[in-house]
Amino acid sequence: MGVRLFIAIEITDAVREKVLHFQNDLKKASADVKWVAPQNLHITIKFIGNTDEEKIDGIVDVIHQSVIEIKPFDICYSGAGTFPAGKYPRVIFAGAVDSSGALASIYERLNRHLTALGVPYDEHTFEAHITVGRVKTHKNIKKLVECVHSYREFTFGQENIDHLVLMKSDLTREGPIYTRVSNIRFV
Repeated sequence: MGVRLFIAIEITDAVREKVLHFQNDLKKASADVKWVAPQNLHITIKFIGNTDEEKIDGIVDVIHQSVIEIKPFDICYSGAGTFPAGKYPRVIFAGAVDSSGALASIYERLNRHLTALGVPYDEHTFEAHITVGRVKTHKNIKKLVECVHSYREFTFGQENIDHLVLMKSDLTREGPIYTRVSNIRFV
């Protein structure tokens, strides 16, 4: 039986509180959105997908190799937007700015090295963000997008990143349940 995995950065409680305030403001638009549960807010670095449990140790090794020589770095959680930008978004997010470039470097290394374990190479450009909701229909979309844009300059906080987390995702009717599989610290 396989497990559904992804590599992430967990956010601090202080950042989580501000993101939840943002999410609650957005809910006032009464749009048709599937909101991310508070405990599930994070930055996805690399989605791995369904994988054989026997590969977990190999994945942890690849993560270790991918963060060699990476020193702890700061992320500023700032701004908000949608994917795609425009009138009909599918994803609402809070921004994450890494001026050091470390996240993009880690992502590229993981993307390349995980192919040896059968994880497909992702051609998309990495954009660090915290997904706060997924738009289901266009109901009240204009009001929702206006509210998102009002947070374009908002700062949710800052934190020092010194590790990545390999997470397992169990899909349920109530939504996904995330479980930490391994913490991989920078050395």
